[in-house]
Amino acid sequence: MTFLDIHSHILPAVDDGASDIQMSVELLGMLKSQGVTAVIATPHFYPDSDNAEDFINLTQKSYVELQSAISQQDLPRVFLGCELRYFSGVGKSSAIKQFVISGTNYLLLELPYGAPITKIVLQDIIDINERQGLIPILAHIERYNKVSGYKKLLKLIADGYAVAHINASAVVSKETARLCEKLIKGRYVTYIASDTHSPDFRPPQIDKALQTIAARLGELEYNRLIVKSNRLLQEIEAANEQ
Repeated sequence: MTFLDIHSHILPAVDDGASDIQMSVELLGMLKSQGVTAVIATPHFYPDSDNAEDFINLTQKSYVELQSAISQQDLPRVFLGCELRYFSGVGKSSAIKQFVISGTNYLLLELPYGAPITKIVLQDIIDINERQGLIPILAHIERYNKVSGYKKLLKLIADGYAVAHINASAVVSKETARLCEKLIKGRYVTYIASDTHSPDFRPPQIDKALQTIAARLGELEYNRLIVKSNRLLQEIEAANEQ
């Protein structure tokens, strides 16, 4: 099996994820043991406090160092992306194209936790798709289920303006397992991601999540998520061959 983890904080010393190369390698080893064959490193970018040029320089440097450290090791391949925090007007900003996933037209977008999903937010997501020609991947959509506008966000996903992922940890959690099942069965979920930060704080749980999905929802949903993962990996590989 091949499997792509689309959301991780494994780049060393760039955000609140892996603190050094050793931790990055440890996380990659954990992901490999769970059947993950490729990983997208998606460090946080906060537009209200981070400088884009500094961020890109830092992440590129960290990425090169990590690639050098793992080049002779049998570990998952690593691609570079970003977890972009939403800001008002994001859909009108052509600058967001510098934060796409490894040469593709996919953009991992994090909505503010606990904030209402307003018409402005929804229109921004649509604009990312229609005006910028990008495909927003909405990060961990299970987190927003109690905020105003959530059903409208799900409809936006159903209408094809964005895709979404849920965290593996949410799938296996008693508190959010049923919600995740409903999201998967409703076809609002395209990807399962680790969103791993460290071996202790939010460790990867991809294997447990996929096993849970297979046991509770059946092989059809399990296979659908595997296929979606593989298709995105193929797109990334094609983009990086050009």
